[in-house]
Amino acid sequence: MRLRRNTRQVKGFPLRHTRAAWSVFDSDVLMPTAVLLQSALTHNSARLAEFCREQQVSFAPHGKTTMSPELFDLQLHDGAWAISAATAFQARTMTEHGVPRVLIANEVVARGDIAWLVEATRKGHEVLCCVDSLQSVRILEEGLAGKLRGRRVPVLVELGVLDGRTGARSASDALSVGRAVVATTALRLVGTSGFEGIISASQTQTAEQRVDHFLKDLRNVTDSMIAEGLFHDASEILLSAGGSVFFDRVVAILKHHNPTKPERIIIRSGCYLSHDDGVIDELSPLGSAARSSGDVFRAALEVWGVVLSRPEPTRVIVGVGKRDVSTDGLLPIAKKILRGGMMEPQAWFAEGRAVRVDDQHTYLNVKVNDEIAVGDLVGFGISHPCTTFDKWRAIPIVDKDYRVVAIANTKF
Repeated sequence: MRLRRNTRQVKGFPLRHTRAAWSVFDSDVLMPTAVLLQSALTHNSARLAEFCREQQVSFAPHGKTTMSPELFDLQLHDGAWAISAATAFQARTMTEHGVPRVLIANEVVARGDIAWLVEATRKGHEVLCCVDSLQSVRILEEGLAGKLRGRRVPVLVELGVLDGRTGARSASDALSVGRAVVATTALRLVGTSGFEGIISASQTQTAEQRVDHFLKDLRNVTDSMIAEGLFHDASEILLSAGGSVFFDRVVAILKHHNPTKPERIIIRSGCYLSHDDGVIDELSPLGSAARSSGDVFRAALEVWGVVLSRPEPTRVIVGVGKRDVSTDGLLPIAKKILRGGMMEPQAWFAEGRAVRVDDQHTYLNVKVNDEIAVGDLVGFGISHPCTTFDKWRAIPIVDKDYRVVAIANTKF
């Protein structure tokens, strides 16, 4: 993991942080601060890589979760086939920081985005993207035609779900899109894509049942394209899906044990690297509640703040807010306390999970006889890391003693 020195004035850093060694608990560190636990990061990165080796699939983790070049380096070191992006801006950031292959798991139709795609392709960067309609194929073809010096942009046909986000809404529509790609001069059909993470339970089916149904549709669409010979220009067929919750189902359903042509299953989980202490941990097939063998993911991301006030015997106010932690999943959970230089677990809190979060304040309930006091530091675990990472320009990576060993800069 490369250490890129950062000399800007950064939230959560010391007033002067150019010194070689420091701790996030040094007296000049400005609170609140976010940290990444090195041991959990490296464990999670290696654990997903191990899962993929065991299942004989590839992973292209969603870089939008962290947008950190240092963390991209870690994922690539552990075998990531690519880094996934959601926008051309994210993809550009990734290529500028040395990511050799980027999968834009989204459509590219804005003129400026297509212009960048032309530039990146002409420079030799490998950038893939999705198409989900005849219009998206036409716009992309018109923007690329005659500009690629003989190259073609690899694309995947995206299948979606009713009332979902992007993606063709039926197998027949997806097939029509695939046929349209084959008829172009600037595009090359290399696979299919989908995202099952937005699927929830209905009145008659569980989320898992609906996810399985969607993934079977994606497999069937791919097989229909194979039968029509639409992948004649592809050396291997890519099937990509898998957020942070159902990637085990993606492997189980999309993987063909006797393919007629080489296939690569690509899962795109992004939250696994930092994991969390909330929704992802509850639902991930490798979360702490999972009925899986072997090691599970560990929460790597913490946000620390100081107790500002104990205005009532059972209420504590900590200086951490919506500008510091995500609140779109479960609210933060108090995990640790630092007082008098000694760290303690949070077991004595009446309710570890915050009861309210404002812009700059987090509300905790405590027992009357709890000794927590103004000036103590509280370490929170978070839920949904995506919307915590984007609140920090840089996050220290720390060892077991909270000494800083590297910096994860973010490029949102």
